[in-house]
Amino acid sequence: MHSKSAQSSFRDRTLEFHSIAERLKKSGTAPNGQSSNLLEEQRSAITNQSEFNRRASKIGFGIHQTSQKLAKLAKLAKRTSVFDDPTMEIQELTGVIKQDITALNSAVVDLQLLCNSRNTSGNASTDTTMHSTTVVDDLKTRLMGATKEFKDVLTMRTENLKGHENRRQLFSASGSKDSANPFVRQRPLATRSAASSSNAPAPPWASGSSSSQLFAK
Repeated sequence: MHSKSAQSSFRDRTLEFHSIAERLKKSGTAPNGQSSNLLEEQRSAITNQSEFNRRASKIGFGIHQTSQKLAKLAKLAKRTSVFDDPTMEIQELTGVIKQDITALNSAVVDLQLLCNSRNTSGNASTDTTMHSTTVVDDLKTRLMGATKEFKDVLTMRTENLKGHENRRQLFSASGSKDSANPFVRQRPLATRSAASSSNAPAPPWASGSSSSQLFAK
């Protein structure tokens, strides 16, 4: 009886052992002393990915804000009135956008370096590597587009300033023509003539006292 119960409680678990070992290999954890190192590498990869996502999100938001500033600058630069030219506002906004684009370029370069270091370390999966590369390329494209738009706005502003200067010259030329007009020169003579007439003695009949003296009996 005892031998039968011992045989019935025995079970061959070799297949289960191989199955567990295979799952551990796939998960990157080996059933030996190297498991702690592998876990540490996984934690490092997760931390790097989180840092990458944080930087990429910050850069994307910065490009969005810069695009809004560019839209405002373009609206100001389209003004063509000589008497309503927002020069100071345009200069201030231009300086701010220049600083933004310079900072964003530096941030994209740093993000590219982080992406390259993760890809060469071998800790990131293929999908993660492809995703990171796509994100960096997309940010570069957006930033290049914002930079080109900024240059186009500055070119438009330069052309508008030239137009303002041409209109000022036309106004100046028109004023000089008026000063050379002979009829304009006669105006002071007419004024002096009117003034001399006002200083001439009044005729006897201009006042009541003179009139009374002339017709006095």
